[in-house]
Amino acid sequence: MISPVSSEILIRPARPEDAAFVADMLYLSMGKLADYLFENAKQPAHTLIKKMVTRNAGRFGFEITFIAEADGEPLGALVVCEGAKLDSLNLAVVPNIFSVMGLVPALRFLWRGYALPGGREAEKDEYYISNLGVSAASQGRGIGSQLMTFAEERAQSVSLKKCALVVGLYNKNALRLYQRLGYQIVETISHPNEYLGYHRMVKQLS
Repeated sequence: MISPVSSEILIRPARPEDAAFVADMLYLSMGKLADYLFENAKQPAHTLIKKMVTRNAGRFGFEITFIAEADGEPLGALVVCEGAKLDSLNLAVVPNIFSVMGLVPALRFLWRGYALPGGREAEKDEYYISNLGVSAASQGRGIGSQLMTFAEERAQSVSLKKCALVVGLYNKNALRLYQRLGYQIVETISHPNEYLGYHRMVKQLS
């Protein structure tokens, strides 16, 4: 599926050759959370994320990732899925994490992920916006808003009436964007580590 969202920007499914760019956008969207989850690994978080993307590993996979581009240049990336599929996507990450990181770092990663505060990221009747990143050079062009609109259209295409996301408490700019687009805070999770606290937000689609 290729979607023309403006006169110059297209949104298309990610491909294997997009792995490096997708890793950049995932790392950008995850912020300090990525460093926390991958802490004590033998390689930087960004490198490990790229390896996971290359392996098409669950929620790092190409099947749920879309690229915004203009004239063949990638500008941003979006990772989305049905809330009902989130558990299986998380499980699909597990064997890849052991292959990429090794036994002890993988166990630490899984424990840190399991011990994150809060409950489910998305309910089964919600369409989940897992990650959204726009390259620094492309920000300010409305690409984030266009990717959000694309996500909502996909939600409606699979007969889901709600979109959900989580945003770090520290990420005020993203919070303002989501509120402007009609997302409402339904839960706030605080944590002594400012990078682990977040708002869960939901939008009812018309």
